[in-house]
Amino acid sequence: MGRTGEAEPIGVPVRSVRSQAVRRFVWWSLAAFVICTVGGVLAVRAVAAEIAARDAGTRGASFARNVAAPLVNAAVRQGDAEQTKLLDTVMRNRMRDGSIVRIKIWSPEGKVIWSDDPVVNGETFTLEEQDAALLGTEGVNSAVSDLDKPENSREQGFDELVEVYAGAKDADGRPLLVESYWSTDRILRDELVISTRVVPLIVGVLVVFMLAVLPLAFSLARRIDRAQADRAAMLRHALAASDRERRRISRELHDGLIQDLTSLGYALPAVARELPAGAVAARDLLESVHVGLRDDVTSLRGVLTELYPDDLASDGLTSAVEQLMAPMRGGGLTVEVHIADEVETLSPDAVQLVYRAVREGVRNVVKHASAQRVVVEARLQEGDVVVTVTDDGVGPTDEAADGAIDGGHLGLRMLQDDAGDIGGIVSLRALETGGACLTVRFPREFAWSWEVPSP
Repeated sequence: MGRTGEAEPIGVPVRSVRSQAVRRFVWWSLAAFVICTVGGVLAVRAVAAEIAARDAGTRGASFARNVAAPLVNAAVRQGDAEQTKLLDTVMRNRMRDGSIVRIKIWSPEGKVIWSDDPVVNGETFTLEEQDAALLGTEGVNSAVSDLDKPENSREQGFDELVEVYAGAKDADGRPLLVESYWSTDRILRDELVISTRVVPLIVGVLVVFMLAVLPLAFSLARRIDRAQADRAAMLRHALAASDRERRRISRELHDGLIQDLTSLGYALPAVARELPAGAVAARDLLESVHVGLRDDVTSLRGVLTELYPDDLASDGLTSAVEQLMAPMRGGGLTVEVHIADEVETLSPDAVQLVYRAVREGVRNVVKHASAQRVVVEARLQEGDVVVTVTDDGVGPTDEAADGAIDGGHLGLRMLQDDAGDIGGIVSLRALETGGACLTVRFPREFAWSWEVPSP
């Protein structure tokens, strides 16, 4: 027995490609809208922070060179009270408006010459390499502050500050470094200004894009709906034609060949009676032909039943399957049949496909598996019809187990094609305990039962 390639389980059929496409478009559009809006807000915040840091750097450099540095001289460095008081007065007056939150003035050795926080005055810390490089220059480093540094332990009560390091020279021409911390109010103001201009633009572009794409999405969905409806119609006609062809073949076999062979079987005994008494060999030959002809008629009647079982239409699926199994039970094969009641209520097309799956599965067991026991099951699972034929025979070969189907398994290949046409799958797997399991799974509702709106 061969195996077709396995696929994912088939779910409940979609009612309309158009409605599904529109829902997906709306959800994905909303997701894109949210992502772009959030991204725009974050970008605005980053731009505002960059602008504020650059602006604070400019102001910090001007403050360092024009205000702080000229007040530092040798007397301040030596701790002269009067000169230090003057520096302290000017610095604190500058901080009153709240734009500057902290100030430190550093010597090249990393000593805090002056700070608005007296606790760190005179303390020595290790300057960062990029900040120490500013000594003796007029360079500036500015960024949103890193308050985890040891010298910033007193600033850690603030949520966020803009930190500015500016190189300058004191009144005696000696290099120093002025560190100042600026309020983030400027960032918030810039965020508000930029947001009111950029975010509406982003939202407007997205809305215009959605409105432009929506008609195209509807048009494509309508085309898919129309193609699905055409495909469903062709599939319905193909299966209906197949059913009519089975009926025609069954009728011609029953009314033509089988009747002719039956009549011939009735005529052979009469011919044998007309032979002379001594024509023993001829009489034995006619008897052999009569037996073979009777067996052939029986086989043809079996083929007729498989092509178009009367019990399937009149007595239901279970009765037709039991009739199909009767010759196999007579040959010594143990067969168990388990067909769920809800399977009996399926559409005639679905019932016919279940019967074909069972017939093909059991036929392959008889031909290839050398099994003693077969279990046939048909049930509904998650909106699908699932048919399994399990045996305890030799199981598929290694070549068949990888999904290959050779020319000797035309019936399985045809079953695979029929199931695939309606969105189903056919798979065969070897069992660990020996034998194999053939599984046929297809949607409960065939394509032409789907609710497809008129284009």
